[in-house]
Amino acid sequence: MSDTLENPVINLELLIDEEKNKIVFVEAGKDFVDILFSFLTLPMGTIVRLIEMHQKSQSPGIGCFNNIYASVVSMSIKHFRTEACKQMLLYPGSLNHEKCQNLKMMIDDSEPIKCFMCPMFVRSGQCGKRYSNFNTSRCSCGNLMDEVLQFQGDGSGAGVGNSDGHASFIITDDLKVEVTSVGLTLTVLKDIGYTDCNKLVERIHDFNFQEVATLLECLFTSDTPLTDTFLNKKSSYGMKRIHKMLSPAFREDREESKADKIVTLNAYVRKKEGNILFVECGDDFVDLLFTFLAIPLESVWGIASNGTILGCIGNLCRSFKELSVVDSGREAKCVLPHYYKCQKQLLDVVTTHKPPTYYSYVSFSVDHFREYSLSENSDKPVVYEWDKLVPVISMDPKCEGDSNTTDESTTPSGGFMKRGKKFMVTDDLIITPSNSTSTIELLKEKQIRLDAVEVQVIIIRKEEAIRLLEASLVTFSALSTSLLAMEPASTSVPQSRLFKKPKIET
Repeated sequence: MSDTLENPVINLELLIDEEKNKIVFVEAGKDFVDILFSFLTLPMGTIVRLIEMHQKSQSPGIGCFNNIYASVVSMSIKHFRTEACKQMLLYPGSLNHEKCQNLKMMIDDSEPIKCFMCPMFVRSGQCGKRYSNFNTSRCSCGNLMDEVLQFQGDGSGAGVGNSDGHASFIITDDLKVEVTSVGLTLTVLKDIGYTDCNKLVERIHDFNFQEVATLLECLFTSDTPLTDTFLNKKSSYGMKRIHKMLSPAFREDREESKADKIVTLNAYVRKKEGNILFVECGDDFVDLLFTFLAIPLESVWGIASNGTILGCIGNLCRSFKELSVVDSGREAKCVLPHYYKCQKQLLDVVTTHKPPTYYSYVSFSVDHFREYSLSENSDKPVVYEWDKLVPVISMDPKCEGDSNTTDESTTPSGGFMKRGKKFMVTDDLIITPSNSTSTIELLKEKQIRLDAVEVQVIIIRKEEAIRLLEASLVTFSALSTSLLAMEPASTSVPQSRLFKKPKIET
């Protein structure tokens, strides 16, 4: 195999102000722009994992998302409903995965969503006629569902956009993307303040896979991500973070919502400072926080964009929506794979798609056995006289050994954590099982007296859930900012708030 195929590169034209060591803009084709836009389709948990995997130095993290992800990593499997629950949070599934399959370079190493069935599905009458998206689930007959369902007619991926492959784009250093034209080139130069082009030089640059990882990191750490990626070869960690002040959360003395639309917390608040030290909560609040990891960046920004600035992400999202060449048939709501459904989904802008029903065409004869696994919309193949059509219904991977019922209304579903568990969540969203030892350790670490803390009951509804998602992206004190409307202590990532991993349970 040629070196070009093993190590693909994309040719870019860089316009550089050498005196300032700054990228003015980049002119590129569809391949590079598709990579930029593909970042928006990545689930937040995947972004955290990829940046931590490829970063060369300590990163300030993406608000509180690094702490949420690290909490999943460190928490013992015994606190999750099933093994699949932890797996789906560490490696979030994406309905956009197939759209990114044709990228010339893809940093996301996640596997596409797969379907598994019991190996005794055809031969055993005890099987639940179901499939799972995880090979750790068990069939109702007791066997692991670890046989991959093969589908006929699988697509090869449609790409992120549907633009002409020969189109050319101008991408400014703050990630505004527009189709190239003479008028646009002059306008961009004038807007940036360049009336004299003598100080600008053009350079051909071979964009490689290593720089994809650097660019993804710079998207969350720099106001000049192209300059830092192509000239500095690292992130400057200098990003503008602005978060709009929010009104206080609803308390228990206000008008109550339906019980299935609220989550109640006991917040331990410092009397003098007025900020939340930690909250004690049930599994439903932790389910909400862990769902954040499955939401794609584009959807998180769509929810949090009102009054919030995080570097150049807003420019990239707006460019994605405004470009006429971008696929206009994308969902307005955030749609997650069906197995991210929670019992209390407070974010009504986040929904789960209905799990598809697949049909297994099975052929028997004296001499041989044949099986075809097809989607419900596929054409029926030519089969034998003894053929039968068997529906394979999705099974909730959170409910292992599920019954044979296919009625969704009676199937237990929703949530990642075991029911009835109590958890402690700190202001910067480190999540741990609640116990007296962890509480005492935290008080000792913060050097806080017991009489300096008071308990407040806070009710989380849709409005608070949205604010919490916003604050989790931009601030490092998500609970106080979203639930008590406190001004973040700093938006410049102070050293004391650098991401810290929870202790791993043994």
